[in-house]
Amino acid sequence: MDTFKLGSAKINQVSIDENIKQKDLEEYLIQNISVFEDYLEKNKINDDITNKFLHHLKEKKGLLFKINKHIEIYTKFNKSDIIKVFGYLIFRYKFLIAGKEKKNLGYPPYLLIELVSTCNLRCPFCFQTDKSFTKKPFMGVIDFDFFKKVVDEADDLGIGAVTMGSRGEPTLHKQLGEMLEYISNKKNIYEVKLNTNATFLNEKVCEIILKNNINQMVISADHYEKETYEKLRKNSNFEKILKNIDTLYKMRSEQYPNSITEIRVSGVDFEKKLDKKKFKDFWIKRSDHVSAGDPLERWDTYHNDVHLDINDPCEQLWDRMYVWFDGKVNPCDADYKSKLSFGNLKNSSIKDVWNNKQIELLRESHICGSRSNYDPCNKCGATFV
Repeated sequence: MDTFKLGSAKINQVSIDENIKQKDLEEYLIQNISVFEDYLEKNKINDDITNKFLHHLKEKKGLLFKINKHIEIYTKFNKSDIIKVFGYLIFRYKFLIAGKEKKNLGYPPYLLIELVSTCNLRCPFCFQTDKSFTKKPFMGVIDFDFFKKVVDEADDLGIGAVTMGSRGEPTLHKQLGEMLEYISNKKNIYEVKLNTNATFLNEKVCEIILKNNINQMVISADHYEKETYEKLRKNSNFEKILKNIDTLYKMRSEQYPNSITEIRVSGVDFEKKLDKKKFKDFWIKRSDHVSAGDPLERWDTYHNDVHLDINDPCEQLWDRMYVWFDGKVNPCDADYKSKLSFGNLKNSSIKDVWNNKQIELLRESHICGSRSNYDPCNKCGATFV
């Protein structure tokens, strides 16, 4: 069975049995490279990363990186817009090297905005099972005006991707539709992704998603059998989830046939005995893309044993920023209580926080092999080697 990783971490989501046609995309790019070069010259765009990307494409007749299923779907849908496809792939390359090469682009290439910190489910592999977390001051919803401030800054900086969802279930927010409509009109944000457990994915919510051309719906689902599913997704109803996902899939097919929205079912192999072929065969009937990954120890991070064997620098310090509902900025959501928060966007800008002394010191410490000096970095199982 063929698998393709969706991230650079050693433990990550993996696409199940996908045939990625990278050569087709590369041939399309080579055929149209002069159009993009004319665009760059006309708009006086000249930077080292873009030049390296284009030079390699011309010299080696290919991309500098392997694409995944999500990239393939995105570029195929936008094939008629040459400039957008090139711009998107260069963004993806910048995102890749920011983490791989520990390169600070001056801004985070990827932003995760938390709309709601609470969740209706209690999955055993999630920090929502930590009762000291599921109360004030950690619980809340984002203010719409603050959301607009963050999105406006992201658009101005050229942040290429925004995911809505982190510690909680975003479809619980009463102004979800207004937020999706607002962000969908930003020209410099290529990808808008929404993570959901699909509990509240009714017709109204599905219409909001499809109408606003959300690029990717990532639906968390961990099994294909009712009993195991409901054990892993505690408080869920398997039949209701299936009905909701089928509604999204059917509405896209019948009412929005030209929709850009990719539907991906993403699972956690918590018991490490998931039959991935059966999992793929079950969910691909109602999605475009199925992935699964091993669990990371995020259900009680702060009481984990220290990982003496893991001390490589975490790539997330360079390639993404998490923004909580209350404005706090965090390097990751494994630190779900924000011990390592390095600022607040309610009284500062994305760029200023991203480049402040606090996060720079954390980055330097990771590079110098001092990751183990930071709690909970020393208790996190994420490794990139």
